[in-house]
Amino acid sequence: MIDLLYNGILVVLVIVWILAVCRPHKGRVVKFVKKHRVVVAVLLWAAFLAFLVAFVAKIDYFTEIHDIDDAVEAATSHFLHGGNPYVDEVVPRFSEKYHPDPEFANGTYNYLPLDLLIYSGANSALSPIGAPAWFVLVNLVFSGAALFLFRRVVRTEWMMYVPIAGVVMIFYSYDNASFTLLLMVASIYLWRMRSERTTYLAVFLLSMATMTKAYAAIPLAVLVLFELQSRISARDVKRIGRILLIVAGCALLALALMLPFGISNVLDSAVFFHASEQSREETSAGGTLLSEIGMGSPYYGMASVLFVVAAIVFSMRMKNLDDRVLLVMSAFLLVVVKSSYAPLTVLGVYLGSRLYDVLHSGPRADNAEIRSSVSAADDESSPSGTDA
Repeated sequence: MIDLLYNGILVVLVIVWILAVCRPHKGRVVKFVKKHRVVVAVLLWAAFLAFLVAFVAKIDYFTEIHDIDDAVEAATSHFLHGGNPYVDEVVPRFSEKYHPDPEFANGTYNYLPLDLLIYSGANSALSPIGAPAWFVLVNLVFSGAALFLFRRVVRTEWMMYVPIAGVVMIFYSYDNASFTLLLMVASIYLWRMRSERTTYLAVFLLSMATMTKAYAAIPLAVLVLFELQSRISARDVKRIGRILLIVAGCALLALALMLPFGISNVLDSAVFFHASEQSREETSAGGTLLSEIGMGSPYYGMASVLFVVAAIVFSMRMKNLDDRVLLVMSAFLLVVVKSSYAPLTVLGVYLGSRLYDVLHSGPRADNAEIRSSVSAADDESSPSGTDA
């Protein structure tokens, strides 16, 4: 069955992105928000407080409807006792959790090794407070830090920003996407600082995010291609080499993290698993828009890859990095087999970054426009800076 909430959020984010680069719609929305910002703020705070009250009052219900906390608790505990959760089937899964008689089974861990190591450390340090309390607390810290830093990117009024950030924190409090979100936001923040050094750090941090959740590979690939394109355009061989060296170093680091668990074991469990029908059968999540239509076809996997590759190629005509990520990530989220709310954070943060440029520099703002030349004399100047 199609996941209506997931696909509804995806459609709304895409519509907002499309409208954001259109001057008439941008003008009307901005004028309305500015004119009625007190009313808008009151509504946002009311929604946030209602969600917070419901979360606290129904904490047992929220715990029951999530399964990631169970998976992380089982995998990290097993790892801390010397086991390999990418081989040993210790992670509880369910195929029909919301039915009267759910069918439970065990499987391997479906998230990458850096995620396992970080949450194992948190489990070891905070296990006395019990599960899932330690998991929720850690996620609130990660997402809180991410959203505090993201406020430095979008520079929205605190009155408007806090209730939105609060809803996001609560929504992802049972999801280890919070750590990936922190790495991703830190990457965006550093990339927009416009120096060559922070650009390299941004690539590194986004590479680290990819070592926690496989979907972070999408914005990483777009960012690396963007930086290579700008350097090739400027014929800057030195900086092309630096970018490739960073990417190669991060690839080696990823292999080093996977090696103790078995590289093929990790890839099967944490990457290829998410593209299989098994990922749908053993979880409660529904399908995405296009997967519900074509997943029965033996050519669906190949068609999905070609669809995303086509989006990447087309995106290379865009001058704005945020637009590139939004296009490719939207294409990816339309064809993935299993709906997952975690990748929606990618659309959310890059859309927020894009909206900031639109609101402050006009609807055609090109943050980090491709340069035709780069000053070779100044190693600290970046060809990827923000023009906003």
